[in-house]
Amino acid sequence: MIEGTAFSIEEAIFDASLLPEGSRTPGTEAFHRAVTDYFQKSYASMGGQLTVVFAAGRIEVAWEPAAPDPAGPGAPAMASIGPLLQQRRFDEARPLLETLLQLEPEHPVALYNLGVLASEEGKLEEARLLLRRAVVANAGDDHAQANAQVALALAAMRLSDKAVARQALEAAIELEPQNSFALRSLGGLLVIAGAYAAGAERFRQALAVAPDDLIASFNLARALLELDAKEHRDEADQLLLQVIEAQPYGELANKAKELRGSIAARDLRADQPDGLRQDAVSYCLQALQLFEAMEQPRFMAVLSEVAAVGQGGLQINEPGTSRTLKNLPGTWSDLALACLIEVGMKRLTPDEDSGLGIEAEYQEAVRLHGAGGTKP
Repeated sequence: MIEGTAFSIEEAIFDASLLPEGSRTPGTEAFHRAVTDYFQKSYASMGGQLTVVFAAGRIEVAWEPAAPDPAGPGAPAMASIGPLLQQRRFDEARPLLETLLQLEPEHPVALYNLGVLASEEGKLEEARLLLRRAVVANAGDDHAQANAQVALALAAMRLSDKAVARQALEAAIELEPQNSFALRSLGGLLVIAGAYAAGAERFRQALAVAPDDLIASFNLARALLELDAKEHRDEADQLLLQVIEAQPYGELANKAKELRGSIAARDLRADQPDGLRQDAVSYCLQALQLFEAMEQPRFMAVLSEVAAVGQGGLQINEPGTSRTLKNLPGTWSDLALACLIEVGMKRLTPDEDSGLGIEAEYQEAVRLHGAGGTKP
């Protein structure tokens, strides 16, 4: 037997943009009429009895189903629920979805969306049960069933159930081989399991479908470096540079810069793994002396220019590189530019690592500079 449903919303937090102009002020008669009309339209296709009552600044909504119809329940009002889900107004969408599920216990869209909501809210076991039902209910619709499998995989990952997550993602890809999110997510699981080559292949497949997926690009670079940092160095560095250029700021960009820094550090010590790079010490000492005698406005201009050049990638292990700058005379190797960036950033933020992999050389240069030493 289908049961009724009831829920309560504060007038002050109801989304007034849903209402006609002139009826958006909570507490007014026009507001009450417009809200009542909104819920009546939302539940219209479900039949039954809807009551909307306003009391103590709250909207009390109750729905009771009509007597069973031999022909079955009417079509669900997903047109009313869809916008609520898109705008992440989950508190308003949930009671409508639950009502649909009472009318049609295996309604595929209601099961899927309630499962996703439960997962977002941390109700992971509830989410897993709903999404398993959604997978079955969406049989015959490969796209919808694949999405349900992906959502099930995400809930399983949050429960640290990697086996179920992998099984669900593989099922999603079998249903929809071009599902880039499923491909990328499976790649991540494989990398966590230490299967770097298989993970990299999944990331490549995801990028073939969605070339602008920066997360897939970053994860492919990381997998390649884990697989063989020397062999895949150039491809990984290029992928990371693409991420930084496309999204210069934010958490993903910071991670990409940090990973590029680790590549630079490996490059720097490729020929001298057991000691300091004396050429880097020399360049850092030169930068310390240069910046010490420089006025702050010019220092900032130099650092900004050098940092901008550095964003394009520095080949610090190739001494033959030669660049010119607008704000400094002469020519500069990429390693010299990296040392300018290192010293300049330390002057601005002494406690932060530039990620260039020359911290030890910088510290040695500082020691020499403080002792009045000369270039080594």
